[in-house]
Amino acid sequence: MEAVPAAALWVLTILRLPTALDKHRGSVFRATILAAIACTLYVPAIYYTVDPLLGGHNRVGLVTLLSLLLGFWQFRTAILQAAVTDTEARRRQLALGRFAAAAVCSTVTAGFLASRVDHTDPNLPLTYADQPGMAIFLWTGSAFIMWVCLDIARVCRSNVPLMHAPAFRSAFTLIAGGCLLFALVLLDRLIYGAVIAAEGAHSQTAAALTSFYWIGETAAVLLVSLGLLLPRLAGRLRQGIFALHARLLLMKISPVWNDVTNCQRELVLQDRRTALPALFSRHAETQLHRRLVEIRDCEMASPQARERLNAHHLWVVERAELLLESRSATHLPR
Repeated sequence: MEAVPAAALWVLTILRLPTALDKHRGSVFRATILAAIACTLYVPAIYYTVDPLLGGHNRVGLVTLLSLLLGFWQFRTAILQAAVTDTEARRRQLALGRFAAAAVCSTVTAGFLASRVDHTDPNLPLTYADQPGMAIFLWTGSAFIMWVCLDIARVCRSNVPLMHAPAFRSAFTLIAGGCLLFALVLLDRLIYGAVIAAEGAHSQTAAALTSFYWIGETAAVLLVSLGLLLPRLAGRLRQGIFALHARLLLMKISPVWNDVTNCQRELVLQDRRTALPALFSRHAETQLHRRLVEIRDCEMASPQARERLNAHHLWVVERAELLLESRSATHLPR
């Protein structure tokens, strides 16, 4: 179960790789790769393997938490950049995030260095909870992550009603839900620490909290991952539907083009008479546009060409023009 969130985050990281150096979208990539590293190191088998390589003493636990904290900071940055349109408000909130991330990372590092944690244990904060340094390590890190989660949910809730695209509204709703669920997962861990101190690790309450933790963490990661992927998936779906319509109309318009240009070959840029390859064309939109231009050129050059167009031909030409106009409208600057 521990490997599922890590695997989901690595898949998301690979999908976001093309945006790694993008000024406006790079924060999402950095957030996913940092979170993927943290979730991977938290898998017990990997934790026990990596810790000796870092010199032991649970240093991998410090790396895990710092990666998680920085990942949440970058994720909050990405959400603010994507959702908040007020430049001044966004600048203030980004500055607050940078200050909070620096302060919290410094505090948890100091708490870790002040603790004696010689024996490697993935449940680092719980195993050494009796040490003041570990209490600072646990509560400061948890408080920061909960603040980020709740703040992201607040930003999403405030800005979703202002979004016109259904895909973006759905995406930010999923992200907000995932963040709220992650906040509950952190609260679960804090309650779990108090429960095992009072009732022991094998009590029914502890078992229920552990079950909720693994299910909740996995669901939170999947919700956020789906939210980040949804706009791109919706865009790909729209492109696929448009390309299919263009191919079908290219096949339908080919007989019209054949009739109209039959006696005016000099106006044809590329003489291709067969309609079958149109369905498999790599540039159906360009070819459809070319066919329309050549049909209209022939109409203007010869009045007889217009007479060759019956009602069905005119309907096909009009549909093709409307399709290309709709494509142009989506690319107009907003």
